[in-house]
Amino acid sequence: MDKELQEIAKKLLLEKKVDWIIGYEKVENNSLARPVFINKPEDTYKLLINKYCVNNLAVYLPRMKRFKIGIIAKGCDVKSIRELIKEHQISKENVIVIGVVCEGVVDKKNMSKLAEKCEYCDEKVPKGVEIVVGEGSKVGKVEKVGELEKDLENFEKLSSKEKEDFWNKEFEKCIRCYACRQVCPVCYCPDCFEQRAIPEYINKKLTKEENKLFQLIRMQHVFGRCTDCRACDNACPVGIPLRLITKKIAKDAYELFGYISGADETTRPPLSTFKHDEKLEEIM
Repeated sequence: MDKELQEIAKKLLLEKKVDWIIGYEKVENNSLARPVFINKPEDTYKLLINKYCVNNLAVYLPRMKRFKIGIIAKGCDVKSIRELIKEHQISKENVIVIGVVCEGVVDKKNMSKLAEKCEYCDEKVPKGVEIVVGEGSKVGKVEKVGELEKDLENFEKLSSKEKEDFWNKEFEKCIRCYACRQVCPVCYCPDCFEQRAIPEYINKKLTKEENKLFQLIRMQHVFGRCTDCRACDNACPVGIPLRLITKKIAKDAYELFGYISGADETTRPPLSTFKHDEKLEEIM
């Protein structure tokens, strides 16, 4: 599979169809993988795909939109790419997606087991891409309810006060390192609200109130756009269960608007459009 991947990437560079390949390479003296950026055909031997390729590489596309990019993407990453295309952050004509069949990646917080999101993934074989590397016939959807679904179900049973207490405790741990923001594919604003001084939305002082305000505003911004890739959860150095929020907003977007983020490249996110005939019955 690695060889096929390398040959495709090399051909794209040699034929000048792309300026850069974004993919994964092995970490020296380690079995782990990290992002790599290649613009020379002779360097494509570095490319690989395995269970350690956890990062969602779509996050780099808005930063490199002036180039023609070939990007290696798992099915879950393709969803983020679709969102970036529909939000006009990248041009579809400038991106060639090299989809890879994925049997799952490791849990970054427990490398001995498969990431929980992979256990019920519905896009192990990337859809809607011209190039797919790997054998898809052996990979099927695992029908099961993940631990996160159970956690979310239990969380939704809590009272408002219990939910508030839970998040106050979690956000008190936040050090505002902004790792969650930096790895999020749909957090691409060059001028983040958190860093504005005029007006100042958030005080720079680290308190649970300010931390909670940052996290909740950020989550509001990604509502209906988050593909539940869990990049933010993986990046958090203090273990805040951000996946609980991202799963909740993905669930709400579907239940309220019938919208599944990353399902296609054309349907607009729910908070960026409206229907002329829609009514809010409770206030009409």
